Amino acid sequence: MQVTGWSRGLEVTGGGQGVVSHAGLALLRHLADKTGLAGGLSRALATPRILVHDRGRVLADLACAIADGARVISDFRVMADQQELFGLVASVPTVWRTLQEIARAGSVADRRIIAAVNMARRHAWAQAAARHGALPGVRLADKTLEGVTCIRLDATVVPAHSDKELAEANFKGYGHHPLLAECDNTGEPLAWMLRRGSAGSNTAADHVALVDAAIFALPPGFRRKLMITCDGAGASHDLVAHLDKLGSRRGHELTYSVGWALGEREKAALRLVPEQAWQIAIDGRGEVRERRADGACASPRCAHRACWIEEAHVTELTGLLREGPRGDQLRAWPAAMRVFARRERPHPGAQLTLFEAEDGWRYSLWVTNRDADTRGWLGQTAYVDAAHRVHARVEDVIRTGKDCGLGHFPSHDFKINAAWLTASMTAQIQLAWLKLLALDGDLAKAEPKTLRYLL
Repeated sequence: MQVTGWSRGLEVTGGGQGVVSHAGLALLRHLADKTGLAGGLSRALATPRILVHDRGRVLADLACAIADGARVISDFRVMADQQELFGLVASVPTVWRTLQEIARAGSVADRRIIAAVNMARRHAWAQAAARHGALPGVRLADKTLEGVTCIRLDATVVPAHSDKELAEANFKGYGHHPLLAECDNTGEPLAWMLRRGSAGSNTAADHVALVDAAIFALPPGFRRKLMITCDGAGASHDLVAHLDKLGSRRGHELTYSVGWALGEREKAALRLVPEQAWQIAIDGRGEVRERRADGACASPRCAHRACWIEEAHVTELTGLLREGPRGDQLRAWPAAMRVFARRERPHPGAQLTLFEAEDGWRYSLWVTNRDADTRGWLGQTAYVDAAHRVHARVEDVIRTGKDCGLGHFPSHDFKINAAWLTASMTAQIQLAWLKLLALDGDLAKAEPKTLRYLL
């Protein structure tokens, strides 16, 4: 099948004849064709029935429309009404039928669609590596970690303003609770899972399944050296054990960084940490976290210790928890796991626990399997901290994802909404590939709304 036939004879002109709105969608649609995404989806959703509209083409077009800002399925008319530009495009009812057919096919269709996206990713990443010399590295404060593929896990709540199947009350209101894994190198989703609203934040089985799916989604050449991060809400013993097992595979390197609860044993260990063991933390620019004291001298660049207040510190608790007065309190956890703690001055109005109120510091903990003998800047405690704190970048992907279909599910039916989630994630993937393969400067860092406005 010639999936690019619609673009034959297409010309770009500044003459002002035949002007249509949303013409920049042609760029995304052409990207879907050139990466093999549209063709792969066509094969994945092939049927012996004689159809006017190929279902894979419909799904690819829906992803383009979502990338362009479609929030509901009726917004697909933006493409359907512009046949002079896009050729014969499916109608809104046909889009509904396509999602219904995907929903009825269940896991079979899901596997085929994901396989098609993953195959297109191989081509897109190969082209990106050829264009830039390598896949983008992982930014850690003022440093960049090259040659490592970083996967970040996080969940979000999508509010439901009407009665939808499996929308339930949760800690943020009422709705669904999808779980996502994104690639920090490219800013694109790798794996996703639509869950009922009451699904737990730290459901181990869901996180383990998502980790495996995200790794499988990577082109084989990018699976050898991995970094996987998760915040404290998603942490569990089974997840850490699974990551430790994956990291012990021969020929593979996997470094994890997972949030950790502040329990009684950790509080006891923190009380034993001498003041000189706390090392000053760094900010996103690689500079120490400190501020001017109220009674500082007139020179803002002075080096007087009394003129500066350190605002955040980092220390390691592994020794105290493994070899402290109470013996090995981590014997049930992987031997390579290390525990770190960070303390910082709370912002005005922050709610502190009774333990934190004792000394006025806010504490956060995490665990990692990074080797204690790691040399260079990556082995420094400040950068071990920075490597975990940048996990927050996954929230940017979720935020922009809610501007690309993730913020609203259009149907009462849970399975149709799951198919919509796949389309919205595909939209976000296409935008990430577009920036890697075709854009430069500020456009290569722009968010969806900016791209829609400028392109």
